[in-house]
Formats: sequence, C-alpha cells, structure tokens
Amino acid sequence: MTIIMFRQVLSVGKTQFARGYATAAPSTKAPITLFGIDGKYATALFQAAASKNALSTVETDLNTIDEQLTKNARIGEVLSSPLLNRSAKEQLIESLGKKSEITTNFFKALIENNRLSETKRIIAAYKTLMEAQRGIVSVVVTSASPLGNKELKQVKDNLTKGGLIKDFKEVNVVNKINPSLLGGMVVEFGDYTIDMSVSSRLAKLEKLLTDSIAI
Repeated sequence: MTIIMFRQVLSVGKTQFARGYATAAPSTKAPITLFGIDGKYATALFQAAASKNALSTVETDLNTIDEQLTKNARIGEVLSSPLLNRSAKEQLIESLGKKSEITTNFFKALIENNRLSETKRIIAAYKTLMEAQRGIVSVVVTSASPLGNKELKQVKDNLTKGGLIKDFKEVNVVNKINPSLLGGMVVEFGDYTIDMSVSSRLAKLEKLLTDSIAI
C-alpha cells in the first residue's frame, strides 16, 4: 500500500522534485542545487574549491573537522556560543587540524557571519555535492519499522524510472527507523522530502479540524 502511494506522490511531484538534479557540470558549477543556509554555504565552498582544483582537499579538511565534532560534541557547542570572541573561535578551528587555505578562509567567513552553528549541516551538504559530482545520489528512507530489500528496491526503482532522479551512475538507498512516524515512510534526497508518513497525515487532519473549529 505504501509503495503504491509512493508512486502516486511521484507522479504528482515529478517536475518539482526533479528540478534540483542535473548532470554534473564542468568548471566550478555545482552538480546539483541545494537550498537553505547550509546549501548556500556548501555551494559557495564547492565553487571556490573547484576553481582551485581543490575539491578533494577541502573534502578531506571537512571530514577531519567532522570527525572532531562527532568525537566531542562540546566543541560544536563552544563554536556556536555567542560568548566566545572571534579570535578564540579562529584558534579553536585551527586546533582541529591542518587545513587548506580555502577551508581556513571559509571558516573565517562563517565566524564573521555568525554561522559556525551551521558547521555540521554545511559539511553534510558539501558531502552531498561531492557525491553528486561523482555521479552518486543518496536517498534516505525513514520508516516506522525496518523495510525489506524488496521495498527499498521499489523505492529506488520508482525514483529512477519515474524520472525524479536521473543522470546518476549510482543511487544509494539507506533505511532509517523512526517509530514516531507510526506508518508509511519519509523519502529524502538532495534538498527534497516526500512525506508519506501516518504521523504527517494525522497532523494535517488535526490542523484541518482545529482550523474548522476556530471558524
């Protein structure tokens, strides 16, 4: 039933969801369009790195920083603190390991714009861009209970054959579990989300009833 509903959602939103993906372009242009603050900054970093032929170098820098932030969540909290002055934040970033000039300047810009709190999300967005550059797209399917290989393959087939995801050499589908969804699934790829969860439908119904009572 969920897979059938998934096909119906795809047929309705094909144009909307497909527009963010395109064949990896040459030069400095990002291979896909990402939105939000994290997408904007990740794209800017990608383009700067591409112009210097340093995409992999910057990726290595970000992976190192991400590992440090994952090992010690306190570092991220300190970086996001408004009580820490600019100089102290620059020193803390420097202590996370040797980095290229592009990465160093990028983090200086984050500090200046008070966007260090977005670091983890920006790194994740940059990884998405790098995967797309290599012809890979990751799809996260969140469900209330584990999905079987057959169901995950159906999701993958619907996305690729339906035209929502095209021009990619490889599609990686990952299943995450969230019991609060109650049923159905949420499919995420790039900057897009297809929410077919029971909890989402119940929330919409509740809002509809609440609005009707208010009137």
